[in-house]
This record gives sequence, structure tokens and C-alpha cells, in this order.
Amino acid sequence: MPERSCPRFEEWRRAIDADGVSLVFADAFLNNPASMYGHTFLRLHRTGGREGEDLLDYTINFAATPDGSNAALYALKGLVGAFPGVFSTMPYYMKIQEYNNAESRDLWEYRLAWGPGRVDRLLRHAWELGSTHFDYYFFSENCSYQLLTLLEAAAPELRLSERFGFGVIPGDTLRAVLEQPGLVGSRRYRPSHATEMRLRRERLRASELAMATRLGTGTDPAALPALSRLTPARQALVLDSAHDLLRYRIGFAPEQPPELKRAERRLLLRRGSLQLPSPPLEGIPRPAPPESGHASMRAGLGGGASTLGPFTDLHWRGALHDLADAEAGYVPDHELEMLDVRLRLDGRRRETYFETLDLVNLVSLSPLDPWVRRPSWRFATGADQARERGCAGWDCAYYYLRGGAGLAASTALLGRETWYLLAAADLGLGPVFERGWRGGGGLLGGLRVGLGPLGRALLEGSRYWYPEKPGRESLKLTQAFPVARRLEVRLMLERRPPVSEVSAALLGYF
Repeated sequence: MPERSCPRFEEWRRAIDADGVSLVFADAFLNNPASMYGHTFLRLHRTGGREGEDLLDYTINFAATPDGSNAALYALKGLVGAFPGVFSTMPYYMKIQEYNNAESRDLWEYRLAWGPGRVDRLLRHAWELGSTHFDYYFFSENCSYQLLTLLEAAAPELRLSERFGFGVIPGDTLRAVLEQPGLVGSRRYRPSHATEMRLRRERLRASELAMATRLGTGTDPAALPALSRLTPARQALVLDSAHDLLRYRIGFAPEQPPELKRAERRLLLRRGSLQLPSPPLEGIPRPAPPESGHASMRAGLGGGASTLGPFTDLHWRGALHDLADAEAGYVPDHELEMLDVRLRLDGRRRETYFETLDLVNLVSLSPLDPWVRRPSWRFATGADQARERGCAGWDCAYYYLRGGAGLAASTALLGRETWYLLAAADLGLGPVFERGWRGGGGLLGGLRVGLGPLGRALLEGSRYWYPEKPGRESLKLTQAFPVARRLEVRLMLERRPPVSEVSAALLGYF
């Protein structure tokens, strides 16, 4: 068929003026349900773009268009495809502002080794999709899945989307792209605002750090005259650090309280008077890229013995990562598990039942930092066994809902350790309780230790008090040993009075 002209399309294509494409991965962000697993989008490189002009490039993004529902309804609608998902184009600097700055998420860019022909086919198909929408499903037809189909329109031989069924995780789609021979040409790491802020802060002397802290909190304008004691270069470093801190504290929204705007204006006026460029940040630590992380799904076989008798466990996890997993490629001190199942074959009772069935398990630990203040929190829901009643099996099962918040800290005694202590609440529902339910509160604490080639150790304990006796307490030690790229062995000791158990499991990631 003859090609028909479309003036609107030609104008749009000229405005974008792209001769290259990069797949961009944004780190996971647990505070946003739509980005808990990470996010992918496309960056369109402008023809002849020079160094420093990359923020003017355009992007192609697929995302849901929520209707302002509350968090619970938002999650439910995302599960059943009740949100429309649309493709959109916007300048790259808007994505930098959203992900790198406002949410402090690292970005990873993977430039595809494509010529102008494939880039043009991708743009043509993106234009076709701009006027329609697709039902958005969090776990299947999400941002990453739709981008794969867009890439296939430009290069049908890729057949990327065929590799995925129900569960589509952004990190897994990134690995699928990288596994295509010759598809990715170069990689680039773009650190977040918080990462750059910490690195710049490390270059300050003690007195300069105190000065930058006072200036960055916007509470001590009198600190500005004290800068005169420093050389212009050191003044620039202090002011840059103070502005980093101020921006991190107030956020990147255009509307800010007047007093904070005045504080920022004072900093920028003083910084501009120096007439010195900001020195480039060199030596930025490069974390392990997301594709180096373990695969999302996990299954395994284990067994052990307890005071209730011997048992065999079948393990299966739909997604994604727990604190005992290898951290490489994942956000440190974060846990995100969906549908984590331990099916137990009880040797003494000759019964099969769910030892645990965690529907959702979220942990976000933010070690104490004088500049980066984020809460540490946990949320989990699913099915558990009321071991404190000395029972086992289906008669002992109940549904639980737990959450908590508190503090975390990090040390470097053996490698890297993360300590945490949370105040927590617990709600249980099931016939195992006299009234059919119980509610209470308590404390949850733990220690995660990275042991390098020896794996990871995780010690976690909790104590809950309820109006209905008995209370619930637990102490669990997990040691994870890597034995191959996709295999690890876990040894577990657990005490949940009056029951104690020891077990081991061989787990595979796929």
C-alpha cells in the first residue's frame, strides 16, 4: 500500500529527532506500589546530541493512569486490570526529576545497537499507540511487558514477550534484553540525588560539614558570613553540599513554603557570586547493576526436625527478594516478597499443610543518617501457624496482618551489618483463637550481616503481647551459603516457644 503523509506525525518525529534508543531501568521504590519492582522506559537519543545535552532527549513511557483511589483500592484495581495504561512521550529531564531527584532512585541506561531504520520503525509504532490504551495489570501487562512489545515492533526477530507469562518483573525483562546477542551496545549509570549528596558530603572537613548542615537545614542564615574564612573552592563545595541537603529535605516540587524558597535563594546568590563551576563528581561508587541480581522466582526442597517431629518442606516464591538473599543488583536493606509459600509434609502427623503462606512481605530499612532521614518500616500479610499454642497443621493455621515502624543502623564490623528495631502491631484471624481473632503489639528486631563469599546471616526476633494469652515470641537465625549462580543452601534455627526446630534447604532461582 502506498504510504500516506501525516503532517502531525512528521512534526512529532522532527521534534524528537532521534537516532538512537536506550532502555532505562529505575531502581525499585517501595513507597510507590507501581514502582516496587522497579520501572523501565525508553530514552530517545537526539541526532548529534552533544555531551551535557542528554536531558533534552525525549522518553517513551507506559504507565497506568490511576483515578485517585486509596492505596488498598489502587492495589486491587492494578491486580484486575481496572486502570487504563497509556504510552506517553516527555522530556528526559522530567524523568530525571521524578526518579533521580524526587524519589532518589538510581537509573541504569542500556543503549541498543540499532541503526536509524529500526529507530524509525519504533517511533512509527509508538505514534500508532499514542491514541489508544491497554488494560494495565501490575503483574503481567505492565510497563516492562508493553515496552517489550514496542521493541518487537521495531525488531520482530527478538520475540521477547513470548518469554513471559503471568509474572513480568522489570529486572527480568532487562535480563531478557541483555541476553540477546549484540542488542545492547553500551551501559551508563546515573546516580540518584541522594547518592551524589552523600559523595559530596564525604569531601567535607568536620567544620565544613557542620557549616553545610546549618545552611542546608535553612535554619541558620548567619552561617553564610562564616564561609569567608574558606577558600573560594572550599566555599563552593560547602554551598553545593548545603544546596543538595536543602533540596533533599524540601523535595523538588515547584511549590515550596516561602521561608524555604528564601533559604534556597540565599544559598544560590552566594554560590553564584563565587563564579566557579562545580567540580565533577569523580570516583562515584558503582553498585552492582540490576542485571547481576538473582532471578525473581525461587523454589527449593528442605527438611528438618522440631519438637513436633520430623518434616519435609517444599519452598516456592513468586517474587522477588528477601533480606537473606544476595544484595547484588537490588536496593540494599529492602525486602519485597509476593506469594512466598512453605508447604510442610509432617512426618509424625502424616499431614500436609502450609507452614507459611506470605501473600505480601515488605521491609524497608533506612540506616540512621544525619542528612538522609527515612523511616524504617515493615508490612506483611498472609497465613501462619500459631506455634505458641503448641499445635501444628490446618487446625493451627490463621490469617495475619502485621506492620511496624522504627529505626535502623549500619556498621562495618565483619563486612556490612544492618541493625533494626521496630514497634509493631499484629492482627490474627482464625478458629485457633478463642474469640476467632486476636490483636496486639510488640517489638521486632534483627541483624543482617554480609559475609562476602560466605553468604549472609540474618538473626531476627520478635515479641508480641495480646489480651488473650499466650503471647507470641520468636527467634530465628538464617545462614545463606551460595553454591552456584542460581543455587544456595540455607540453614535455619528457629525457636517459637514451646516449639524449636532446625532445618536446611536447597533453593534455586529462576
